[in-house]
Amino acid sequence: MTQLLARTRAPHTRTVARPHRPAVLPARPDAVAAEAAPVVERVAVDRAGRTTVEPTSSATRPQGVEVVVTSAALDDVALLRSAAAADTVRIRHSPTLATPTAVDALVAVLEGHLLATGRRRGDVRVLLEVETVVADDELDAARRRANLSYAEAFSGLAWRPSSTWLVGTAEQVRADAAALVAATGVDEVVLALVGRSREHVGRLGAAVATAA
Repeated sequence: MTQLLARTRAPHTRTVARPHRPAVLPARPDAVAAEAAPVVERVAVDRAGRTTVEPTSSATRPQGVEVVVTSAALDDVALLRSAAAADTVRIRHSPTLATPTAVDALVAVLEGHLLATGRRRGDVRVLLEVETVVADDELDAARRRANLSYAEAFSGLAWRPSSTWLVGTAEQVRADAAALVAATGVDEVVLALVGRSREHVGRLGAAVATAA
């Protein structure tokens, strides 16, 4: 007599796939600090050549009204009056503000509007923002200037924006910015760092400004 042996089947159970989690190694303190460091885009330079990082966070940025001026606007009474009533006036180069002389004339007219409203020159902070390229050395600076000139030669623009740029080593850029402060009558020149120039903040000697 043949005996059939029945195989017992274990009850079906669902297998839950667990994603593989690689072991997390403790990060080095210096790596954490580098990752957490904010990207600096603008550095302010005063007449004495002192540099500070311009705050980008609302927590550290000076409170008040800021007016941006991008044209000579010497006959724009409404704009100049609003600038005279502001806490900060930020001037940016344009075809009509392409030289230190033009900026200086604008600042002089602005001062007249300040006096007309009963305010002092020290009541408003006047900044000149300048596109800036920080080079590794003099040879690198010459190469970058040549590249800018070459690009503009085929741009078809009526003016050369790079004529207002600061291009040089960190020391040269800082000195040129301080000279520009003296020539234009502004309180500070703000270096708007282009591309990899943001990696040279340490060489510019910029300190982080703290909230008042």
